[in-house]
Amino acid sequence: MKKLLNKNESLKSELSKLFGEQEENIENAAHFLKVMSHPARLRILCALREGEQTVQNLEYYTGIRQTTLSQHLSLLKTRGVLASRRESTYSLYRFSNEKIAGLFDLIKEVFCP
Repeated sequence: MKKLLNKNESLKSELSKLFGEQEENIENAAHFLKVMSHPARLRILCALREGEQTVQNLEYYTGIRQTTLSQHLSLLKTRGVLASRRESTYSLYRFSNEKIAGLFDLIKEVFCP
């Protein structure tokens, strides 16, 4: 029993060292994944995987009403998942970087084979 306790303490110590150095990264990843975990936001990300889209196109593709859609887009943009630009009277949204798009592709591959 004592040997098992020492082994557990040793493992706990090793994990504390590892997580202690990565605590901020772990927290950031958890917040990021939480943002992506809403069904409406996953629909938005799926539509954006086809390329940059206007709010009007996203409303059409996702079936989400514009007021709700705008709230989700704002949150995704604030948290760094999406980027946007203005063109004339339109706002166009896209993934903020290809690594995030790749993460979404992996999620899609696992859950939508």
